[in-house]
Amino acid sequence: MKTLLVFLLLIGSQAWADWSVSSYNIRNFDHDRFAGPTNIQELSKTIKEFKSDVMTFIEVVNAEAFEKVIKQNLPDYQIALSKCGGGGKQRLAIVYNTKLFNFVGQIEDLSFSGSDQACGSLRPVLIVTLQNKLSKEKFMFAAVHLKAGGATQAMQQRWTQYELLTKLSKQLKSEKLILMGDFNTTGYNIKDQDFTQFEKFLTNSDLRTTSENLGCTSYWEGTLGNGRHQSSILDHIVLNDELHANVKDIALGSHCAKLDCKDATPEELGLSYQTVSDHCPLKVTFK
Repeated sequence: MKTLLVFLLLIGSQAWADWSVSSYNIRNFDHDRFAGPTNIQELSKTIKEFKSDVMTFIEVVNAEAFEKVIKQNLPDYQIALSKCGGGGKQRLAIVYNTKLFNFVGQIEDLSFSGSDQACGSLRPVLIVTLQNKLSKEKFMFAAVHLKAGGATQAMQQRWTQYELLTKLSKQLKSEKLILMGDFNTTGYNIKDQDFTQFEKFLTNSDLRTTSENLGCTSYWEGTLGNGRHQSSILDHIVLNDELHANVKDIALGSHCAKLDCKDATPEELGLSYQTVSDHCPLKVTFK
């Protein structure tokens, strides 16, 4: 009997070991007005390669098509989708492995969209609570998509959202909170005022970003003017010290990994950049 109990505990610990989360902005899925329709085959390839136990997807415009992609590629997963997507209808999704997690509940913090009572022009924060089936631990996963842009007005709106994130993080300080998504930290690489404001949010919230040692998470046309596009850090998976201490690995996918965040032409960046998203999937594995 004792041997059986030890065996079951061992199996349980192995099943819980090395679980993972990821974040991926899939650029106005399934039709970007500039880039055109999403390459479903390339997106499916990336989803399979970067499969995690909890996956945050940003900019889900066509929910029906998105649900079809998830069902085809992740049959054991369920989707929690925000109702609000802001003016661009860019909804947020948290997709989770039902073999590992039970759904507890979800809420949307509409204050991030510009209105406490209704969907405003920006995106809310989608908070989904999941319980691990083996350990019975509950985690709160928050999908984040902050105001985009490097212009002064856009940054000031984003800084207000940083303050809202600080407030939210303090309210949920006793919870196992994981923030994931596109924080649109346009000044992160060049360490400008936007970087300072983002770091202020992290410090005041006692949180850390797993992107702090990465070279990039996305690409854009840049300022070079020679046809080569530049990398930037816009995406983050943000954790408290306890969770961060259990991080085993941090990985980038798609064109960010392929080009090692170096300047490149769209042709060099390839299909993932041209036909799926300017962003790359970001994955964190816990031990």
